[in-house]
Amino acid sequence: MNSIVNDLNRALAQRMLVNVYQTNQEVVYTGYVTTVGETGIILATYDDFGLPDGAVFLALNVIDEVEFSSDDLDNMAFRIKTAQEERFVQADGLTMDFDDHRDLRRQVLSHAWVDHLVVMLVLKNDEHFYEGLVTSVASNEVGVQLINKFDYADQPAMVLKPADIEVIEFQGQELTLQGIAAPHLKKLSHVDQVAITAPEEFRDTLQQLVGKEPLVSLVPKHNHELFFVGKINVLTQDAVIMSLLDMSGQFGGYTLMRLSELHAIVVESDYLQTMRLFSLLNQARQQPLQPVLNDERLFDETVDQFRERLSQAATFRTIIHVKLKDGDSQTGYPSQVGGERFIFHEVGEDEIDQVGKAYRVDDVDELSFGYLDAYLTERQLRVEGDL
Repeated sequence: MNSIVNDLNRALAQRMLVNVYQTNQEVVYTGYVTTVGETGIILATYDDFGLPDGAVFLALNVIDEVEFSSDDLDNMAFRIKTAQEERFVQADGLTMDFDDHRDLRRQVLSHAWVDHLVVMLVLKNDEHFYEGLVTSVASNEVGVQLINKFDYADQPAMVLKPADIEVIEFQGQELTLQGIAAPHLKKLSHVDQVAITAPEEFRDTLQQLVGKEPLVSLVPKHNHELFFVGKINVLTQDAVIMSLLDMSGQFGGYTLMRLSELHAIVVESDYLQTMRLFSLLNQARQQPLQPVLNDERLFDETVDQFRERLSQAATFRTIIHVKLKDGDSQTGYPSQVGGERFIFHEVGEDEIDQVGKAYRVDDVDELSFGYLDAYLTERQLRVEGDL
């Protein structure tokens, strides 16, 4: 434990970007240590895109390692710099000051209570993540009103012992939006999920949604836990392109999916209500998308969009993500797109497959493009001369 505390104090004193690994879960936090207390720390965190994402309190006993140098940190430093240069839309990040001589956990909970902040909690010996509003803070217990953006009927109140709270995320992009949305969410009623699951009804359902405002979810066959949320952009003979929303209700690029790979179209659910509200709030705050993305693209319904998207990505060497029929998913860029086949060059964490592998166009079930992670990956590769 002493070596961990020494590393944390070094990160604080030298203001170093670090990765903090945990003992009991796989979530890695990246950011700057702002306070080191007797029982925990405050880390000002960044999301995967290099944007300030609020902060996290971590109890010392859940910290496994503090990483000062790695390719991942170099990539994050590049993304943080890019986000600043490109003036990405971002939350304010950490705006609180903490006293390192007082219990940091209690300070965070008290701030959250007074300021009506939505927080995310991880409890001792509990693998769930809990999001909610702190409703009371006493010496030996904390009241939390849970918020379930997926199911409005499941919003119990909890009474917790402070010592059982090991992780507290606060002031992040999505949590801040939930705080703004909370009064509006109270006015929304729970709805039972309505999903179209009969394949013969997919085409008519999607045709009615093309270019319209309603948000829907597309659930792929290969993973029923996975779903894409957004608006239906275009419907071709055998595929659909969706304009996506990310988890904070901002534009998240496009996904092209074969109709044969659809498991369900969800047209009504509590989560869709939540995302509609997030999207409206972003529009009201004039933050509907990042400035480097384009949410106004139109697509020709009469052409094979898989071949079209692969050809365009090959021409401009743009980064895309593909899922193949065998279940393999890859991020990279295509080349030599022919009538039936193409070469795909996977971009891994350590290297680019310069030779590439040959695939059939018909073997691609899903293709995602025009999203922020692809832009950042591509920009870094170009700056480093690898693309």
